[in-house]
Amino acid sequence: MREINNVIICGLGGLGCICATAIQDSNIANLKILLDEDRYKKYNQQPTFFNKKKYYFDYILPEETNFKADLVIIATKNDGLDSAIENIKNFISNDTIIISLLNGIHSEKRIAAKYNYAKIITSFYIGHSCIRDNRNIFQDGIYEFVIGSENENKDRILYKLSNFFKKAGIKYRISGSIKEEYWKKFMINVGINQLCSVTGLTLRNIKKDTHLIVQLKALIKETELIAQKEGIKNHFKIYNEALHFLLEDIEDATPSMLQDIKSGRKTELEIFAGEIISLGKKHNIRTPVNEKIYNQIKQLEQRKN
Repeated sequence: MREINNVIICGLGGLGCICATAIQDSNIANLKILLDEDRYKKYNQQPTFFNKKKYYFDYILPEETNFKADLVIIATKNDGLDSAIENIKNFISNDTIIISLLNGIHSEKRIAAKYNYAKIITSFYIGHSCIRDNRNIFQDGIYEFVIGSENENKDRILYKLSNFFKKAGIKYRISGSIKEEYWKKFMINVGINQLCSVTGLTLRNIKKDTHLIVQLKALIKETELIAQKEGIKNHFKIYNEALHFLLEDIEDATPSMLQDIKSGRKTELEIFAGEIISLGKKHNIRTPVNEKIYNQIKQLEQRKN
């Protein structure tokens, strides 16, 4: 099986930068950052700083046709996924591995609608939030990318990807129950991202308020009921694990959604509460806590704009 030599990263926010800087520092692959024309002009004029270190990357436009990727990492925001799916088409071959680092529960399915599902590895990020100020990004090193597949036919691809991450110095873990862990991450996001956003508080301060802890549990509980209807095994177990992670394992966090609210950027509300509300209607499950917080965050977005 051929090694991963050519890599494209689509999206140079926090998670994209974690991968891009590690690959560039290790010099183990030919790395290209895929940008649209507006960002291409902007980023060529302005370096990226990651943990105070200056980086210049090799940027590529979607129109290029002379580069085929062994690995494509999609690390955009959710509202950029459709564009990313279209923009990577010239760089995909039959052997290209694709991973998505997006939040939510449907990005892999959306990618698979256009590209070969056999080459898509389920993955997600867990760890401390990246703090972003324009092109200055900081991440304290406490993180891991969780990768896995329920399909044994993907074991060789999974090994190839994990070996590449190891050589690049990208922290990762292979999950033996990726679908359940994927939903646990979703539960965590539905809770922490939304509650921190609507209150303006970090997780440390959320945990000081008994009423907010009750609300956090309610947001995640609605997600657990949806997970059960969606066929997720051990849904109650991962509900408890999600709560334990937020209330015991992690001391503090300033999630990306709160940073988006403060910076006036569009949030990922639709893939959190929006998704829970939609699935609740599908399964005839009431989701009043997510509906309330959905409306509150919508109002915050409108005020910022």
